[in-house]
Amino acid sequence: MNYKYLISNKRSVREFKNQEIKESYFRIMKEYIHNSKKLLPEIKIDIKVFSKDKVYQKLKKIAGYNGHMIEAPNYLIILSEVNRGYIENSGYIGENLILKARDLGIDSCWVTFEDSNCIKEKLEIVSDKDVTAIIALGYGEAVKSKSSNADSYRLGVDKIVYLDEWGKDASIERLEERGLLDAFSFARMAPSTLNRQPWRFIIDGGMVILAVRKDEFANEYEGKIDVGIVMLYFGLIIDTTMFDLKWTLGNVSKDYKIPNDYEIVGYCNI
Repeated sequence: MNYKYLISNKRSVREFKNQEIKESYFRIMKEYIHNSKKLLPEIKIDIKVFSKDKVYQKLKKIAGYNGHMIEAPNYLIILSEVNRGYIENSGYIGENLILKARDLGIDSCWVTFEDSNCIKEKLEIVSDKDVTAIIALGYGEAVKSKSSNADSYRLGVDKIVYLDEWGKDASIERLEERGLLDAFSFARMAPSTLNRQPWRFIIDGGMVILAVRKDEFANEYEGKIDVGIVMLYFGLIIDTTMFDLKWTLGNVSKDYKIPNDYEIVGYCNI
């Protein structure tokens, strides 16, 4: 898969044509995820596919931003074991599913929700795992679709990457020299709740630190999904251009002079 092309041309669609997706495409997506790298491979997940008639009416006023449920021909539900990092892992996997769907010409949209047990009850899902992601899938209405890669509102690499400590800019030339410019350029395209772009990176020698803003505009679940997505985007570019990258969730015992409204959520070695 050409991840750079898929990320650059990805879009979030909220209005879909009344056209179901071929069953064979769901098999392809499931097989792709089965064979793909996970953020935390030890956490077991299940992926379930539903048609609109099984989901939309049941989740109206329960799921979707402010209760506005997305109407789509199909939905993918991710269920996960509950363990440390399981939501970030589902964000990583869910966005990877979305990229594969885009590779197949299928549009998508993340659907927000609050209560896993409520979703399982409404959809009659019998599982000891939690619902960690709902993704609407279908073919978008071309006129009303909104591109998610418009650069007009996105922060530049120079605004999200620091060298050694917070606030010390990493030059574009330095990032190019280290072969990291592409990875950060595509990481900045990661979708986030309300397009907040909450992520910042600090390069500390052979390590990249990821810090994320804490604010009232995203709840804990949404924030962790955003973490998984930006880790995926950065990792995919490193994986395909340099080496196999491994993220570690957690803090780093070093003072990087990070503001109080940000927190370190993970790091990787480069």
